[in-house]
Amino acid sequence: MNKPIFQDYFVSDQQNVIITSRLPQDYSPKTQFNYSKITLITGGIGLHIINGKPYSIYPRMLFFTQATDLHIYEHAQDLRLINIYYQPSEHFFLIKGFESLIPKQFASFHIHRFLDKNSALLIQGSLDKLIASQHKGSIEQESLFLRLLVNLRYCSYFYDKNNTNERRILRLIRWLHANFHEKIDWNQLADQFSINVRTMHRYLDKDIGLSPQRYLTKLRLFHSLYPLLYSNKPITSIAQDIGFDDHSYFATCFRREFGLPPRAFKSTAAGQSLLSR
Repeated sequence: MNKPIFQDYFVSDQQNVIITSRLPQDYSPKTQFNYSKITLITGGIGLHIINGKPYSIYPRMLFFTQATDLHIYEHAQDLRLINIYYQPSEHFFLIKGFESLIPKQFASFHIHRFLDKNSALLIQGSLDKLIASQHKGSIEQESLFLRLLVNLRYCSYFYDKNNTNERRILRLIRWLHANFHEKIDWNQLADQFSINVRTMHRYLDKDIGLSPQRYLTKLRLFHSLYPLLYSNKPITSIAQDIGFDDHSYFATCFRREFGLPPRAFKSTAAGQSLLSR
C-alpha cells in the first residue's frame, strides 16, 4: 500500500482543503489563510488545551477547532493524528454554507468525542479518498470534503440513537470526561448506562488498553497538569478539584505517571520541560 502524501500548507487562495499528519507545534499553515480544522486521533494519548481548558485525548477521538480558537497539545505520548484544514465556505467553488454541518463548541464532549469502530472505518474511508484527491481538481476535492462532513454528521446524529454495548460504553466514557472529578461507583455507573461491569472492563482493556479505574486516574492526572503549571491554587486544592481526596495518593499517582512529584512539576522548569515533550 502506498503511503498517503500529505500536503504541508495552503499554496494559494484557490486551495481550500489540505490534510497533514503533523502536530501543530511543528506545523502551521500560512498565516494569511483563515482556516478551521477537523482532527482525528489515530494513536497515542495527550492533552488538548483549547481556549484555556484542558481535555484528554485518545485514539479514535474526533474534534473540531474553529479559526478563532486558541489551542495547543501538551504531554503528547506517541500522539498521531490527521488534520483536515479548510477555508471558510465562501472560498469554495461548489459547496457553500457547509459550516452548518459542523458542531459548534457549546460543550467539550460534543466537540471531543470517540468514534465507534464502524464510524471510524466510515470516516477513514472518506479521508483516504480526500487525501488521494489533493492533487486533483478543486470540484472533485470539494465533493469529497462534503461527503466527509456528511459522514461526520451522520456519525454524530446516530451517536445517541444506536444502543449497542459499544455505543453505551462510549456514552459512559463521554460522561467520565465531563464528570471525572466526581466520586465514581463503577457498579452504579454500569447500571446507569445499562451495561455490566465485566463488559466495561473487557472493552476498555481491549480497545484502549486501560482498566476503567486506570483510565479514570489517567484522565484526572492529565487534568491536573494545566492548573499546576498555570494557576496559583494549592496542590491539595487541585487534587480535590480533579477527584483525589487523598493528597498523598495524588502525589504518588502523579509521580508514577509523570516521573516527578507535583510540587517539583509546579515549582521548577521541569514542568515546562515535561509538557513540551
